[in-house]
Amino acid sequence: MGWRRSPEATGTSPHADSLNEMTTLAELWDDAVAQRVVAHVGAGPAAGAHPIVCASGISPSGAIHLGNLREPITTHLVAEALRRHGHEVVHLHSWDDYDRFRKVPAGVDPSFERYIGMPLASIPDPFDEYESYADRYMDRFRSELEVLGIRMTERRQSELYPAGTYNAGIRRAMDERERVFDTLAEQQTAGRHQTSIEERRRAYYPFKPYCTECHRDDTRVTGWDGNVAAWECRHGHVGEMSLADGATISGKLVWKVDWPMRWAYERVSFEPAGEDHHAPTGSYTVGRTLVSDLYGGRAPESIVYSFVTLAGVGGKMSGSAGGGAVASTALRVIEPAIVRWLYVRRLPSQSFAIDLSPKAVQRLYDEWDRLAADVHGEDPDPTDVAIYRESTESSAGPVERTQRPVSFRLLASVADITQGDPTQMARIVFAHVDGGEPAHDDGAEPAALLQELQPRLDCAIHFATELVPETERTRVRAAFSAETFDALDERERRGAALLADGLEDNWSLQGLTGLIYAVPKQLLGLAADADADAGVKAEQRAFYKAVYRLLCDAETGPRLPTLLLSIGRDRAHRLLVGP
Repeated sequence: MGWRRSPEATGTSPHADSLNEMTTLAELWDDAVAQRVVAHVGAGPAAGAHPIVCASGISPSGAIHLGNLREPITTHLVAEALRRHGHEVVHLHSWDDYDRFRKVPAGVDPSFERYIGMPLASIPDPFDEYESYADRYMDRFRSELEVLGIRMTERRQSELYPAGTYNAGIRRAMDERERVFDTLAEQQTAGRHQTSIEERRRAYYPFKPYCTECHRDDTRVTGWDGNVAAWECRHGHVGEMSLADGATISGKLVWKVDWPMRWAYERVSFEPAGEDHHAPTGSYTVGRTLVSDLYGGRAPESIVYSFVTLAGVGGKMSGSAGGGAVASTALRVIEPAIVRWLYVRRLPSQSFAIDLSPKAVQRLYDEWDRLAADVHGEDPDPTDVAIYRESTESSAGPVERTQRPVSFRLLASVADITQGDPTQMARIVFAHVDGGEPAHDDGAEPAALLQELQPRLDCAIHFATELVPETERTRVRAAFSAETFDALDERERRGAALLADGLEDNWSLQGLTGLIYAVPKQLLGLAADADADAGVKAEQRAFYKAVYRLLCDAETGPRLPTLLLSIGRDRAHRLLVGP
């Protein structure tokens, strides 16, 4: 079968259309892109001479959001597809930590404004926990990627640029600075500048030094002799910088020249980019020309990706995440394999939101569990198998997922009732999954079950205690409410008494389930196995509401057998009919 898109809205990029056509010939979109990359490599001058380099890059200028995750995960999935087809691949990830600090993000002391213009790697960590500002955000994002099964060969531009690694490429751009200017000027809107194009061409240099005194990029190059760049800083500092091979430097190429220079240097064959980069005046468009004209290289194969947002975050979770749509926020309530699945199953050009509203998270787990059941059932759909495989496996090893997928709804309900207490949860969940009596101690069976339920168990606890609004949490009454009991009609009071009387003889999940279905029929004078017609269903609804009012002062709540087991037999009896 061809690749099947998820029901969400698709992207509108023209690149998506050609990709849609190709995916009819492959299992998944990443297989189709891999075919294009192989063709691109085969058409090059050094086909087969090197591993295929798939690149990604991120500037750690602040918390790295789910939208930024789209770039490395797209690169990773294409690299994985190439590996499946027997190719040697390097996923090369550039940390652009030599970029300038542009603005102080939310949550960082406003005094950090004094560092604006300095390299991200040269700024101290705002909370004194990491070696630098850049290290803080790189470390957090790296850990999130590893949880998702993404391992990369990392390069820090804060190390490579100062070491003189790119000096030859910088000199080439400086020597051809007028050609660079003309290429960039062709993409600029006319009338934006007060000076003539000739004046701007004469003054243009594609290299931006960092001042060796104040360490900011408030500089401009004032001269170039083919080896040494003269510069001045708007704070009054001046200097010269050798760009000879092996010379240490302080500065970098401007972005639209830096990117194609590194394509050529690193022999990149694939790198995705956002829609802005693929626009007619964007960085990729300009880079295609410069990589050829300046460095005799070729632009890599590329596809457009759209960004990902986070929706439905509120309450405690919003506060703990600082309001940021970072991957770790989603990973608190969604298993890593499922987060990965959200990206695998969509074309990169499809934008989407990860919805963390309670009902949406529950539906997501239901959908995932259905997929897993279908994949492990008889005659599974080959495309479903491929999607599931890419979601749960990577060349770095298995991606975390629950080996015993107990219903997330059940786990979340039990976590809600027990306030996330693992011992209580073990007792109740064990009764549900094994059908036996709930354990009354820390027996080996419930403890072993809790291990099998990870990481879903922790996700359910975070879901219940951080994501579900306080107004929707289950609150079991501390004591019997005589006022509530007296407010029930005679039949509802009799139903509560019948339920209370039957607890001792039916104290198991199966027994309580049968008892709760039988009591409304008994109130109508019917046998326990009588069909549930409209009259019985109406009686059941009234009975359930009455029980919920007595137990937790609400008209709805968790499944009653689960709720009763969590409360305990003696306490449940007291709440239903009094001491």
